[in-house]
Amino acid sequence: MSSRTVGKANKTVYIVLCLLLVVVAALAYMNRGDAELRRALTENREFLIRIDGEHAATVGLQELLDLGPKEFTTSLATSISAPRDVTLRGIELRLLLESIDVDLAHASHFVVSGLDAYYSPLSLSEVLEELIYICFSMDGELLKSQDEGGYGPFLMVIHGSRFAQRWCKYVEAVDIINS
Repeated sequence: MSSRTVGKANKTVYIVLCLLLVVVAALAYMNRGDAELRRALTENREFLIRIDGEHAATVGLQELLDLGPKEFTTSLATSISAPRDVTLRGIELRLLLESIDVDLAHASHFVVSGLDAYYSPLSLSEVLEELIYICFSMDGELLKSQDEGGYGPFLMVIHGSRFAQRWCKYVEAVDIINS
């Protein structure tokens, strides 16, 4: 291999690395607003309700408390711990949406998203017929944030489900998709 070929290869690698650096910097800059929003939602103990991608409401802890939350016991099983019974406190998603005048007549499905980029899809029938809760406390204490090693500030739970695979920790938003 000649020194000219090695020089071209090094130059190509250098150009590709520079382009990758520019792309990463641009993506970080574009994501900056999302990171600030997520930090504010966590600090203020809030999450978003969006309808077809448009902001409909910001819901905080006080709004959930005003709706008369329910307390229930369920089994919490994680990938790193044995199942254990926990007492959760929260409000049924259907009741929350009704309280902020969300018209469910045209809704086809829902997506609950967490700050950890986990998404849990729900059908309209699940929201209307099953006990899907947005919880804010466990065993008498407010849920801790992800940074504090907790599941909150909000946790979406399908009460009565045998396993917790579709639960959503660190709830950031509830998206309603109309048909």
